[in-house]
Amino acid sequence: MTTAQPATTPKVFFLSQMIGADIVDADGHRLGVLGDVAVDLRETLPRVTGIWIRGDRSRIALIPRDAVAEFHLNAVWLNVARRFLKPRPLQPDEMLLGEVMDSQVVDTDGLKVVRVNDLQLMRTDGDLRLLAADVGTTGLLRRLSLESPVQRLVGVFGRRLPDRVIPWRVVAAFGGQMTPVKLSISRERLREIHPADLGQLMEDLDRDERVEVMTALEHEAAADALAEAEPEVQSDVVKSLPSELAADILEEMSPDDATDVLTDLSDEKAQELIGLMEAEEAKDVRELLKYPEGTAGSVMTTEFIAFPETLTVDETIQRLRSTAPEAEQIYYLYVVDAQQRLVGVLSLRALITSPPTQRIGDVMASGVVYLSVTEAVETVASALTKYDLLAMPVLDESLRLAGVVTVDDVMDVVLQKGRRRVPPRFRRRAKPRAAQSRGEV
Repeated sequence: MTTAQPATTPKVFFLSQMIGADIVDADGHRLGVLGDVAVDLRETLPRVTGIWIRGDRSRIALIPRDAVAEFHLNAVWLNVARRFLKPRPLQPDEMLLGEVMDSQVVDTDGLKVVRVNDLQLMRTDGDLRLLAADVGTTGLLRRLSLESPVQRLVGVFGRRLPDRVIPWRVVAAFGGQMTPVKLSISRERLREIHPADLGQLMEDLDRDERVEVMTALEHEAAADALAEAEPEVQSDVVKSLPSELAADILEEMSPDDATDVLTDLSDEKAQELIGLMEAEEAKDVRELLKYPEGTAGSVMTTEFIAFPETLTVDETIQRLRSTAPEAEQIYYLYVVDAQQRLVGVLSLRALITSPPTQRIGDVMASGVVYLSVTEAVETVASALTKYDLLAMPVLDESLRLAGVVTVDDVMDVVLQKGRRRVPPRFRRRAKPRAAQSRGEV
């Protein structure tokens, strides 16, 4: 029998303050101590749905919430006797809070990776709910039973260590079994983060957490985030993912971005992934991989829009409507002859204002600044800045349109090395018109 009396429990408190509390049945028998609690992940403020007795090594036999009469900091009182308890397994929509303690999570509001030192709970309408994650020093001190003495010491100097808590609704948690419910919640919270921010956040995650991020996201969103990550992160992620999933994500990336990722892998791994990609995407990647690193060919994209010069304005507009969603950029519409050689560039302004039956070969700008596939990336950056263009066409040895280099493809070069003088050997097929040299479309 136990004689413990319930301690006064505040409305808001922390999980660490309750862990180790006696679990007492309806007959007053002490069954053990509280080791963990389970919550229902489907709710905005997850509700406590069961408790785990420390010492149960399976960690899946939970005492259900409806068997609990009262939660207190020093004791959990049950409303049934030991012999009538019916423990149940952890459900797919539940999570043990112990899985989150000491783990890294993503603060999707503050856009940073933080470590959970404690978890804040709240009493509401007879339930116990997960309110927030404590990511501050006080959370760690509280678990070590040092919060009060340290606060007293700091108080001597007229200060107080502040709490640092983030609402659970903005937390994307990793670790533990990735059930469909947990995947859904992680996906919902991560998709609000800009791919550039998510790519940067992945630098602070370990390998398993990066894999969980990629797994939680839809393939297209995962591709966007991976494209923004640092090369070493990209390589680590792709090597860690199941090959089929990695190939699916690479398919969603632009060919030049996918090529960048594959270049940092071993030839054996790269060929394996290319072999798992869809035929069309694999063909584009193989085409780019044949160009030496650091050349225009290696950073160009094969996703561009080019129309035969014989099309009418109306035919071009109709084709553009179906083509544009698949293209990486539509800053410029390129015009080619029957041999796929570049003959001009068409602005959207000219396309819209010209008579529907007029051939685009008659309204295009015939002078086009272009690059060779063998041109150095530094030259590409210089050309884009000199001519104030958002993209430039890249031609092969036969002057056929092989791809397009966009300004973001070489932005790193521009930022790191600044403007460079474009070498005299830089060519143009004819004098460019003002519209293209100003970057107008």
